[in-house]
Amino acid sequence: MIERLQSLAQRKAAEFAARPELIACALTGSLPRGRVWAGSDLDFYGFWHDEDDDFEDGVEDGIYWEINLEPLSFLESIDPIALLQPPPFSPDEFGDTPLEILWGAQVLFDHDGALTRAVAEVQRLTEDRAWLRQRAQNYLAYGQACLADLAAADPIRAILDARRIAIVYGINPYWMQRGELLSSVIRIPERLADHPSIQTGFRAIFNLEGQAGWDRFFADYQQMPPEIREEGDPDVFQEILPAVQLGMADGGLCHFRFIAEGWLPLETIDSLMGFESDRVAQKVRVLDQTAALLAEIARL
Repeated sequence: MIERLQSLAQRKAAEFAARPELIACALTGSLPRGRVWAGSDLDFYGFWHDEDDDFEDGVEDGIYWEINLEPLSFLESIDPIALLQPPPFSPDEFGDTPLEILWGAQVLFDHDGALTRAVAEVQRLTEDRAWLRQRAQNYLAYGQACLADLAAADPIRAILDARRIAIVYGINPYWMQRGELLSSVIRIPERLADHPSIQTGFRAIFNLEGQAGWDRFFADYQQMPPEIREEGDPDVFQEILPAVQLGMADGGLCHFRFIAEGWLPLETIDSLMGFESDRVAQKVRVLDQTAALLAEIARL
C-alpha cells in the first residue's frame, strides 16, 4: 500500500511542479506522517499568488487524491499566539486550521521558502506539549460556551451545531491532549477506542449504530433524487464507502453527517442525517451528551 501511494505521490508531485502558477506544494495527510492505513488516500496543498482558492481531485490506480489550492498568504497564518485560539464557530467550520493541515507535511517544492518556514514552525509548535495543552483548554472552554448558546436554538440547528462542536472543540482537543492533532477524520469514532465512554458518547451524538446503521443509511441514500446523487456520489463512493468496506461504518456515516450540511439541501436529505421523530427531545439529549463529552475530555 505504501509503495503504491508513494509512486502516485511522485507522479502527482511532478505534475504539480510543472504547473507555472504553483509557487509551492506539500504532501499532507497520513503518508508523510507515517500513519498509512488501508484506506489512505493522497492529500496535497498547493500555493499560488492568486487570491482565490480552488480544489481538484480524482482517482488514479484505484487511489483517491485531492489538492487544495490556496493563496500564498495562507502560510502567513502560522502564528503561535493566534493559533492558540480556537476558530470562531460557524456551520462551515471544520477545525482544520493551517496547523492541522501542515502537521507532518512534506514539502515537495517551494520556490520562495515560505512553505518550508511554515512547516518548520508547525513542527516546532506541535512538539511543544505545554502549548498544545493550553490550546486544548482554550478549544474546550470555547466549545462549552458555544454549546450553552444552543439552548434556545431550533432543534435541528441545535443538533447539527452540537455535533460540529463535538468534533471541532471536543475531538480536536482530545488529540491535542495526547500530544497530537486530529487526523484520519473519516475514522474518528473508531479511533476513540482507547476511551470507551468517550467513544460511546460520541456515537450517540451522531446516532451511529455500526454496520446496521450504515446499511440503512446507504439503502436510503441510493433512493435519493438524481440531483442529490450527482453531487454526493463522488464523495460517497470514492472516499466514504471504501472506508466503510474497511470496517469504518461509524466513521463513514459520521463523515457524511458532518460535511453534508453545507453541501446538500437539508430538506431533501433529512432522512439521512440521524434525526429522530421527536426532535425536541433529541435536541435536549444531544446537548447534554455533547456537554458530557467536552467535560470528560477536559478531565483527561
